[in-house]
Amino acid sequence: MRICARISAYEFCRTESEKNPFVAGPLKRTDCSLVSDGAAAIVLTDATTALSMKRAVAFRANEHVQDFLPMSKRDILLFEGCEAAWERALKQAGVSLDDLSFVETHDCFTIAELIEYEAMGLAPRGQGGKVALEGQTEKGGRLPVNPSGGLKAKGHPIGATGVSMHALTAMQLTGEAGGIQVEGAKLGGIFNMGGAAVANYVSILERIK
Repeated sequence: MRICARISAYEFCRTESEKNPFVAGPLKRTDCSLVSDGAAAIVLTDATTALSMKRAVAFRANEHVQDFLPMSKRDILLFEGCEAAWERALKQAGVSLDDLSFVETHDCFTIAELIEYEAMGLAPRGQGGKVALEGQTEKGGRLPVNPSGGLKAKGHPIGATGVSMHALTAMQLTGEAGGIQVEGAKLGGIFNMGGAAVANYVSILERIK
């Protein structure tokens, strides 16, 4: 029954219909996360205070790269700011992409997530879809991406989105993510963006207590 349901959902998502019309071809409604209401909060403190708590998660790295706003100055199929932010964050953290246990990435649209795979170095340019189809980004794959279900599943309340991604990553690292838990999660990567990859933020979190 689960397999049938999964196939049915896949067919619905891939087929244009009155309930799933084209928004901007080839993207259909099911390719787009809905802007929603929501709130999220995290507590930031110094390391000494954090270590006095029952559990603590720290920033191993955090980077921000700003790109041009006008698309006329950019290649629409390349998230160069995202690529630079990932490169700097991984260097700052002293790790490689393969050292990460999982990634929460800003999948406002299906195509955005695939381009982000390429920008972070998970796939060669133009092959983001291939790594997804191969299962590399599934929970038990090479690098689980969006074990939370992403923005389509949890909602996209704009200003709260990035905070919620950090909260979900902290839950993973402390083993409190419930049914979406990635087993043995030690390092979590986060990519959040504003606009069409204009403001690009990458964080790498680890549990320190």
